[in-house]
Amino acid sequence: MDQKQCNENPTVPLTRVYARRWLMITIFILYAIAVIGQWLQYSIISNIIARYYDVSLVAVNWTSLVFLVIYIPMVFPASYVIDRLGLRWTMIVGCALVTSGSWIKVFSASPDRFYVTFIGQAVISSAQVFVISVPGRLAANWFGPHEISTATAIGLFGCQIGIGITFLLPPNIVRNHEQLENIGNDLFVLYLTTAIFASLVTVVVFAFFRSDPPLPPSDARRLQILHKTESTEGFLTLTRRLLTNRSYLALWHAFGVTIGVFNALSTLLNEMYLMRFKSGEVEVGYIGVVITILGMAGAIVAGVVLDRTHKFKLMISSVCALSWIGLILIGIGLLLEHKWIIYLGAIMFGFFNAGYSTLGFEVCAEFTYPDPEGVTTAYLTVAHQSYGAAMILIFGKVLESYGDLWVHIGLGVIGFTGLVAHIFTKDLQKRQNAKEIACRNKVHLKEDPSA
Repeated sequence: MDQKQCNENPTVPLTRVYARRWLMITIFILYAIAVIGQWLQYSIISNIIARYYDVSLVAVNWTSLVFLVIYIPMVFPASYVIDRLGLRWTMIVGCALVTSGSWIKVFSASPDRFYVTFIGQAVISSAQVFVISVPGRLAANWFGPHEISTATAIGLFGCQIGIGITFLLPPNIVRNHEQLENIGNDLFVLYLTTAIFASLVTVVVFAFFRSDPPLPPSDARRLQILHKTESTEGFLTLTRRLLTNRSYLALWHAFGVTIGVFNALSTLLNEMYLMRFKSGEVEVGYIGVVITILGMAGAIVAGVVLDRTHKFKLMISSVCALSWIGLILIGIGLLLEHKWIIYLGAIMFGFFNAGYSTLGFEVCAEFTYPDPEGVTTAYLTVAHQSYGAAMILIFGKVLESYGDLWVHIGLGVIGFTGLVAHIFTKDLQKRQNAKEIACRNKVHLKEDPSA
């Protein structure tokens, strides 16, 4: 809708898109790398970690699983911080946690200090709750109506880079030396590198990041601010409304199983691959990098195409189906021990699963507008954290007792239920429709040079 039609005085704009939005999203990408870049740091070299610290593979898997488990109770205070205190303090709190946890791990490079490294990992895992829910909120706060999906995708791009780093760095820095002392030296280098990076990111966030621009970037965001200003409803009221939104509940399940399968596959990939290909630690890392690099492209492409077409249901259903096909190909490749099929599956799975993340957050905003994205996306990510944690625990035991065949079958069946949920969900576009009524509700904001 033409801004002039919405403005009684054309010389006083009601919305404005600021160039500094690109600085904000770049800072978020660095922040996401610092946190997510340590998620699979141990699982991707689980055999080396188990040998060095003299612990079981189950204990090593818990260094990944703790990210998923801690998220669930943390999401409620984190949602309050995001919604009430804004993105700036959200990221400052997250940076403090990831920096503290990273430096704790620096002092854990000794065979008798697994408990220390686990404590550090647990502290870092509490920071990722301040990462996953931010991209959609950041995009809505800073970017124009035709850039929101793309901006969300770019924000998730940082998470993909972090996952790529956690696949690539540990296998190439920490080698399976005969002497435990040499493994310890490699681990110290890995821990110190991540701690220094996290510290630098903290400084950048504190110095340059801001929650909101002086004026909202779109009429939809302007109307959302008005709703928040006038609304007196509490957290429980919002929760009850979400629990009665059938479309949101269907998305909650679909998003949970689709991304949860990614979490489970990423955690168990090292064990499943080494069952078929001995001494393949570095190769597992390369497969993970393929998934991640294609994921970066997929996230951006999905955002750009969605901004141009606004075909929400068609796109998310199609991308979910193609991600599922990639998952099946990875399983077939591992079972048949054909590496080219594994890489083909990794390409498809990486590209479309990451694209699905972008679409999921955007569809969530359409289903729940004008409710705050910080809360609605936080609940959405609880789904994949919960499903992912359950699948890691269950299929970790299945893998140990029955081998990888039933793991692949189980992941495939569970992932397919997400596709079914999308097919039978209505194509709601509440945020898009809000543009038609935005002009009826003025939000007068003053320029704030310090914002």
